[in-house]
Amino acid sequence: MNLTLKIAFTLTVVVTVALATTAVLIERWAGDAYRGYVANVRQGQMEQLAVQAALLYEQTSDWSTVQSWLNRASIGMGNQNTPQGRGRMHGSTGGGLGRDAAYVLFDPANGASLAGAPSAEPSAWVTSAPVILDGVEIARLALVGDSSSLGPNEQALLTQVRRSIALSALVSAAFALVLGAALLVNILRPLKKIEAGVAAVARGDLSARVDGDARRDELGRLAANFNAMASSLQEQELLRRRLVSDLAHELRTPLSVIQGNLQALLDGVYPLSLDELQTVYDETDLLVRLVHDLHELAQAEAGRLPLSLQHIHVSGALQHMANLFRPVAGQRAISIAVRPISDGLAVNADPDRLHQMLHNLIGNAMRHTPAGGSVTLSAERLPAGAVRILVSDSGPGIFAEDLPHVFERFYQSGDRHVPKDSYTAGAGLGLAIVKALAEAHGGSVGVQSKPGEGATFWFDLRAHD
Repeated sequence: MNLTLKIAFTLTVVVTVALATTAVLIERWAGDAYRGYVANVRQGQMEQLAVQAALLYEQTSDWSTVQSWLNRASIGMGNQNTPQGRGRMHGSTGGGLGRDAAYVLFDPANGASLAGAPSAEPSAWVTSAPVILDGVEIARLALVGDSSSLGPNEQALLTQVRRSIALSALVSAAFALVLGAALLVNILRPLKKIEAGVAAVARGDLSARVDGDARRDELGRLAANFNAMASSLQEQELLRRRLVSDLAHELRTPLSVIQGNLQALLDGVYPLSLDELQTVYDETDLLVRLVHDLHELAQAEAGRLPLSLQHIHVSGALQHMANLFRPVAGQRAISIAVRPISDGLAVNADPDRLHQMLHNLIGNAMRHTPAGGSVTLSAERLPAGAVRILVSDSGPGIFAEDLPHVFERFYQSGDRHVPKDSYTAGAGLGLAIVKALAEAHGGSVGVQSKPGEGATFWFDLRAHD
């Protein structure tokens, strides 16, 4: 049984049980209320009969005559004129007496029957009323016999009430089931969309999305979570494909160089010398760095790069990096300097990742700074509780059309060609890694440059107060 049938069956059972219970309770309440009403009517009629019995006894002085008249009233023969036309008798209860019930006159002193009717203990009286003449209770009019049965008219009315309750229950059940069916459709429609979306993802269509995530109920949250999951899977798949594509693209050249050199050595084209082995080693080293960079970049972009945030003084970190690059800068006749920074300026960052970001930016600046140029490291506090770290060079600058792309993988602007050495050479991933690492810290990156005026790269990190 599928979910639709299960919910429909459950809804039908619940509605049926609820309405049946309600109908039974209402029918019982209505019956009790009506019986109470009949009892009150009978009591009123008893009091009227007692008054008319007193009038009849005053005229006839014969209890037998009064009892006969009461007997006729008990079987619905009331509404007759009293002797001498003193008023209309209201002995009929509308057929409200049971078959074994009767009106009986009793002596108020000893409880004996006054007109030869069967005697009955007061405990067997259903109800009674005093027969008073000239202010004295001369008799007691009592209703004896079956107290539970109703007359034909009352029974007909109760039957009609029961039918009305049953009909109302049926109409209410139908109405509830129609509304339930509409609600069921409203619930199951988004579930079926989500089911179709899951099936599409299972088939490999990671672009599948479902409508309904704008709803503010559980189904809306389920749809939103499904769309978020599908987006995450699609993003991971794109990252995987990009990594495979990047590896295939970038590994091809060094592998070809290694293969060509080794083949030449095997064929005797090149002599087996240290220079040739150094060439092969350099290409192998480039492969190792390329694979390592691609792995870190993929981890950072996927949000899976572990970070150990610590309190780091910016001044000390920049001085350390400047000292690290100063020998290479000296060989290239490039000056590297750190602008004065407040000792209290600090950031929350992973030390290894901060070192990596600065290494990549300084290496990028060194690659594009000609001999006699300069590289400057600086930092400043931003109003939004962040610290901006800047690396500036005096290179040829970057064209405006290249600026939006400098942080992309393997992108190299066409106007920044400077000879590279083994220490500063890169595979075109350095700036992309800086961007990914900065974003992993919750920061951002940027660049300012004009052709012929050098370039300033920066990244923001959260300040440590």
